[in-house]
Amino acid sequence: MIANIYIVAFLILYFLIVFITPSIRVKRKTGINPYVFKNTDSAHDFLGKVSAPITSLIFIVALVNLFYPEGLQYFAPFTWLEISILKYTGFAFIHFALLWIIVAQVQMSNSWRVGIDHSAKTELKTNGLFSVSRNPVFLGMLVTLAGVFLVFPNAITLFVFVSSIFLFQVQVRLEEEYLSKMHGNTYITYCKKVRRWI
Repeated sequence: MIANIYIVAFLILYFLIVFITPSIRVKRKTGINPYVFKNTDSAHDFLGKVSAPITSLIFIVALVNLFYPEGLQYFAPFTWLEISILKYTGFAFIHFALLWIIVAQVQMSNSWRVGIDHSAKTELKTNGLFSVSRNPVFLGMLVTLAGVFLVFPNAITLFVFVSSIFLFQVQVRLEEEYLSKMHGNTYITYCKKVRRWI
């Protein structure tokens, strides 16, 4: 029961740390709203529309596990993966990923955005975690979702993980196109030195 409560609390804390806190910090320091997805029909804004409901499925699984554990049977569990070592590995993944994302966000500083901000020229970050991955925050999120799948191995968490891989692949390519236009050869040179993921 304690573990069930903990995972819900962790996910809430994760959401606050990864999305809310840095957004508030950037807003206070720059006056710019870092959430830049809009209500248009573009590919970019479509990603913003579908990402939130897909990710919310993780919270639904965790809440069902807390209040009605028997209900997990309706999520097509992979019972052959429900072993202690994988669950512990999943917990290790989500904790490591959170620390990784926090470091990446600190290194991003005021360049943090949720979506692509075409109205402001943000500084190109190439040091720290950005020297080993061009997208450390997205990478951390994928590790988080892989960890959640190991904690709750079922069709829902697998769907969230796999669909997020595709969504992030599209998102980072849109960002790369934008950054190459904004920073030119500097960004192209950076891409040659550092891989998209790791």
